[in-house]
Formats: sequence, structure tokens, C-alpha cells
Amino acid sequence: MRLSRTGAQRTLDALAAGRAPGVREHRVVCVVPLYVEEELAAETVAFWVSVAEQKLCDQVLLVTTVKEEPRQGGRSTHEVCERELERLGADPERIALLHCQEVTRFRASQLNLAVEHARARFLPEVENSSRLWIGVYNADSRPQHETFAELDERVADDGTTRLFQQLVDYVVPERGRAGSVAVGNAVLQTWWTWSHYVARNRRGRPGGTVWSRTAPYSTFGHGEFARLDFLDHIGLFPDFAYADGLLLGWIARLAGEPIGLLASRDVAEVPRRARDLLTQQTAWLRGLLNFDATARWCREQGVLRLSPLEVRFLRAQHLAIPVGWGLSTVALAASGAAVARRARRGEAAAHDLAVVAALVSYPVTPALVSTAASLRGVPLSRRVRGVLASWPLEGLAFWPALLSHLGRNQRAPAKTPR
Repeated sequence: MRLSRTGAQRTLDALAAGRAPGVREHRVVCVVPLYVEEELAAETVAFWVSVAEQKLCDQVLLVTTVKEEPRQGGRSTHEVCERELERLGADPERIALLHCQEVTRFRASQLNLAVEHARARFLPEVENSSRLWIGVYNADSRPQHETFAELDERVADDGTTRLFQQLVDYVVPERGRAGSVAVGNAVLQTWWTWSHYVARNRRGRPGGTVWSRTAPYSTFGHGEFARLDFLDHIGLFPDFAYADGLLLGWIARLAGEPIGLLASRDVAEVPRRARDLLTQQTAWLRGLLNFDATARWCREQGVLRLSPLEVRFLRAQHLAIPVGWGLSTVALAASGAAVARRARRGEAAAHDLAVVAALVSYPVTPALVSTAASLRGVPLSRRVRGVLASWPLEGLAFWPALLSHLGRNQRAPAKTPR
């Protein structure tokens, strides 16, 4: 999937339609929550100052939190952001730094603080909550500039969709040392986004059948835009379970709200080290296993629009994702061990090797055919080595996630180092 038109062509189209580029009836506010991001904060501030100066959106809100304790002898994320905004001479009307005083397990308090700030600033101008959009990005997100022109175009052409998810290219961090595992994770995550996610999102767009209403997809927690009236409808950003980035999309699916798809890319980083990847994947899989909590919450809040049968069908499809992910590595390890044992006895047959080769091809195929711009400079041999190292780790993450889920542990995991 790619952008059907360039940013320049969209500008010409807007002029031809009598709609001057850069003039919106709606407002777009981008929110960047930061927690333990002192290593990345200066780079993040510089990027969003550039976005603000080019007036790609109406305002950028960087939101830090008091629950972050600065490292001894070092600067906190908030202090780094303050220093960089001052050094760059940022316009406070275009980019502002908020400091959340509410301490919760998750980040919704930071997001909701920004929502109320945006509401007070822009709602008097637009006079309608359906004309105020809130975008959410992680500290390591770098959205393409075309993102905002595409969103403007979609909002102008489609007045019913209240939630958009941007597609993502995952990249290996340039700072610090990153090994083959990071390369493999970037390959697999990008491949999953541009194949599985796109297919499921397209399946769910019509919304007129059980099959479309139960398409198992969500938001990612970054590169997403929500209309204020939708956020008000569900009580703002949810904060009742881990994987809060997934919760917004799950609530939309259960409430019968379509999630639009923006083709412009958000370039986001993957963890540098194997240990960090295991932590991140455990958290992600833990979130997928948390689907029941979202269904219960929607039922209690009165926003559930799917039938009990549709909820069960959607749950089964969601559960198939982490279970299949975890069992795939078990199947490969067991098959490989069985074939090795038979080979030592001189009993291995061609079909035994074919089974193992077929299982290995599942992660290797993305490395062979990936066309992501962020991976074009990575040698093919390194991609293959990377996915062969990354895939087992990602599968292993299912088991601690399952134990945590069965133990009803709702505690948020430690911050994943970047």
C-alpha cells in the first residue's frame, strides 16, 4: 500500500476545489506523552519544533509526568524538554510543554491533560467538538509530513469516521549499539503492519456483516488521530488496563466505530537489544490477552454495540494472534529437535526436513520480500539472520505474558529502554 498522490498533487487538488491548503475548518493537536525519555527527549523536541514551525498541525503538546524520578546526577525528561524548547526559541503558541501532576499506572492521565488543554484552547474557535482532532505519537515517532495533508483531505471528504490509524515503518535506532535482533524485529513488525493489519482493516471497513464487524484490529498507541466527540463519547482515553494504546482501538471496534487508515507513514524505532525486545513483546502480548477487560468495560459504560455472539467471535480471533505467535516457536523447536534426533539415528526423511523448512520460511519470507524504505539499505543476509534471531524471542514472550495474565497482574511493566 502506498500514497496514491504526492503532497504537491494534493495541494493542486485543494486549490482546484477552492480549498486553500493550510486552511482548516477543523483543528489538529498532536500530543506526545514522555516518560523516562531523557535519552531521546532533545531529538524529539527538535523534530516537533520543526513540525510546529511549518504549521503542519495547529499545536503540539509535549506531556511529561511527575511520576518520573530523575536519575541521580542527571536531568529528567521534563528538564531536557524545557532546555531544548528554550534553546530552539520555540513558539509557545505552537508547541507547549505540560507537566502532568496526576500519578497513575498508565499514560492516560497525560493524554487526558492534553485533551483538556486543547479543548480550552481551540473549542471556542471551532464551536463543535467534531472539529477538533487529537493525534497521539510516541517519543520515537517521526511521522511523514504528508500525514497532516492526508488527514485534512480525509476529514474534508469523510465526515463519519472519527478515528484514524496511521501506518508504521519500524526502524533500527541509529544511536547506541543495535544487533541483528533489532533488524529482525524491524522487518517483522513492518511486515505485520503492512500485510496483516492492512488486510484486517480493509475487511472491517464495510461494517455491514458479522465478518466485517469482528475484524481483529485496533490502534497501535501511536500514529493515531481521534475526534474529540468520539473521545467524549467513551470518557476520554481509557485507563483501566495495561496496553492502553490498544484499548482505544478495541473500544472503537466494540462500539461499532470504524477505524480509518492513513497511508502516510509514522517511522518508529524498535528496541535495540534482545532483553528489551522480550520486555516489549511480553507487554504487547499481555495487552492482546487483556481483551476481555475491554469488553467488560464497554458493557459497563453502555458503549458496546456488538452482539454477544460477535464479541465471542472477535475475542477468539484476537486470542488466535498471541497464541499462534507463541506456539509457532514451540512447533519449530519441537520439530527441529525431532528431526535432529532422527537424523542422528539415520532415520530422517526428506519430508521431515521439508516441515522444518516450511516453519522457518514463515519469518524468513518477510526478510526476503520486504520493500520498506527504512530497510532498503540493510543487506539481505543481515535481514535473514535478524528474523531468525528475533522470531524465537518474540514467540518466547508469549509465555511470561500468559503467566502474568493468568495471575491477573494488571501492573504496567517497566519502561522498555530504547
